[in-house]
Amino acid sequence: AARRLPAAARHLPATPAWTSASTTQFAGMATDAAAATPIQTVVRHPGALLEQYGVAMPPGTATDQQFAVIKMSGTQYKVTLDDVVVTNLIHGYEVGEIMEVDDVLLVGSRDETVVGRPLVESAKVRLLVEEHTKDKKVVIFKKKRRKGYQRKTGFRRDVTMLRVMEIVP
Repeated sequence: AARRLPAAARHLPATPAWTSASTTQFAGMATDAAAATPIQTVVRHPGALLEQYGVAMPPGTATDQQFAVIKMSGTQYKVTLDDVVVTNLIHGYEVGEIMEVDDVLLVGSRDETVVGRPLVESAKVRLLVEEHTKDKKVVIFKKKRRKGYQRKTGFRRDVTMLRVMEIVP
């Protein structure tokens, strides 16, 4: 038997209103080509206002710490200054070279966070290539019980070690 819609949904039009040609925005994002410029959202944190009201920050709290979320080869990394990032092998860079990543999805600090939709404009992260090496071995063991079938192999992926030198908001 065919299922009937609930009574509350029967009065809705068959085609949603947001599919009409006159609509230029859906869920806050522009759909026409002229307004397809990148958008970013700035979030100010109330914790940064504590000092104005006489509340002391806990000891050891740095006021200039920045972090960023970057995208490299399909993987997202949250990085801060002097972090070491282990990523899949990156061709085209020698040890000691500086590489710039322009795919910055988010830049944050104690005072504010800038969220890119999809990317933060003019934000860059500079990374120093420290070494090209192999990751630790992953053991692959296959067995079918009572059949005498056992296979043991290993796999070591090629990785690049990167150190975060600078975050440019």
